[in-house]
Amino acid sequence: MLLYTKELVAPRAKLTQGLQRFRTQQLRQKYEKMLRREFAHSTIHGIQNVIEEKHACARYFWLLVVLTATMGLLVIFSLLKHQHSAQQLVSVVETTQFPVYNIQFPSVAICPFNHVNWLRASTAEHRFLPRNADSYTRESFHQLLIQMEQLNFGKFQTLGALSKRNLTALANVSLIKLASYLAYRCDELFEPDSCFFDETKYECCQLFVPEYTEKGVCLVFNSLISEESRKKKLVSEFYPFKISTAGEGSGLQFMLHLNDTFLRAGTQVPFSMNLMIKESNQWSNNMNYHLYENTENFVSIDPMVIQTSKNTKLMDPVKRRCYFEVGHERHPYYPYKDLPYSRTNCIFTCLQWALIDACNCSMPLYLPDIDDTRECTVLDFACLHRHTDVVGYVKTIDQDKYIKDPRRGLVCPCLDSCNTQLYQTYLNVRRFDYFNATNTTISKRIRAEIYYGQRVLMKIETKLKYNFVDWVAAFGGVLGLYVGASTLSFVELGYIVSRLLWSLLKDAYAQITSKL
Repeated sequence: MLLYTKELVAPRAKLTQGLQRFRTQQLRQKYEKMLRREFAHSTIHGIQNVIEEKHACARYFWLLVVLTATMGLLVIFSLLKHQHSAQQLVSVVETTQFPVYNIQFPSVAICPFNHVNWLRASTAEHRFLPRNADSYTRESFHQLLIQMEQLNFGKFQTLGALSKRNLTALANVSLIKLASYLAYRCDELFEPDSCFFDETKYECCQLFVPEYTEKGVCLVFNSLISEESRKKKLVSEFYPFKISTAGEGSGLQFMLHLNDTFLRAGTQVPFSMNLMIKESNQWSNNMNYHLYENTENFVSIDPMVIQTSKNTKLMDPVKRRCYFEVGHERHPYYPYKDLPYSRTNCIFTCLQWALIDACNCSMPLYLPDIDDTRECTVLDFACLHRHTDVVGYVKTIDQDKYIKDPRRGLVCPCLDSCNTQLYQTYLNVRRFDYFNATNTTISKRIRAEIYYGQRVLMKIETKLKYNFVDWVAAFGGVLGLYVGASTLSFVELGYIVSRLLWSLLKDAYAQITSKL
């Protein structure tokens, strides 16, 4: 019997590590076969060569080519993503042949330089002053009427002398009611049978209605601001009016006359008118033409329509630089629901807020009324005089960076309306020699004609330079250029990765269960 000591017996080999190496090689071969089988007919260019090439150098070469193309794809993709995220806007001419009958004829306002008809001055005293008013109160009231002759919003410099008087007795006088009572009526300004529109004769007072503007009480045609104008909209589906023709004689024509008895004796205010061209929903317009006595005035209008595409609604209005007047989007400081948003309407609202902050009162005679605010009275004239340089001058944003202006002014953060109409106007004036054989005492006349310069106009659309469709199209082109792939390639790649992950999970689960 032979005895073997521990030192003489060779130790047995541990086969656990060898089995693990064998299993690892077996799993690696399994996954390699799976990838070769799946990528054998891949739509991504270059993958077949990486898998099927026999020589390692060739496989590495094609792998480098695929990785380089993929890196180029990612770089170009990031650039496209940046362009899309930048949300750049571009304005393009949609058409230069947009018919004028598709848009409303502009609103035309006639505002006299002299706002007071002095034939009603004596009756105004009985209407607005107490019965026992003394001579000082009557004189103060008379001075008030003189100041109201040329008083426009923001032109409060002349109120300084009047504000020094004791105006307590006039504290209850409503300026808006007084101005409406003293304003010229339609039949007092327009020559009978002188109004034509679209080659059709109208009664002037059927076309023009009184309305509050920056210039006070004006007579306005084709507007939607006043209550009387809105009633016209309810009874006529064609209001505000449109027109299909162009040229002289096709638009709005009227003639104004002056009765010297309407004027105050010794007044220096001439018989002249402010002509205002605006949109029908626009409160006022600070761009005016002056119409002087005994002149014929021909105003040619070239409108332009500017619209913003709906694909910009998701943008921030500040970045878009405009507000849509409908929908959930509203300017944070614009309180009106029945007055559509526009830049000019926003500016006049901004002026009203500034006046409320400065003097704790509002002036609905000149600006859109804000609910629950007190109307300014004669007792507020001193405050209005002090803040003339603020409410009387609107600055643009960043103006002080480029223009040295000592005036305080007011900066209103008002953006444009996304859909608007612009009117480029041209005024031609010639002397008007008018003679009426039946009435030679009236010699001062103003004739005006407002018409379209041409039957078609330019329509401009502002839209995103790169929208989602453009981004997808550009990405698809770059994807095909670099790796020759498509949407199906991503589906294919996702399918292969999901199968590979599923196999890995199954093998991992099998190893865990075998050890238990």
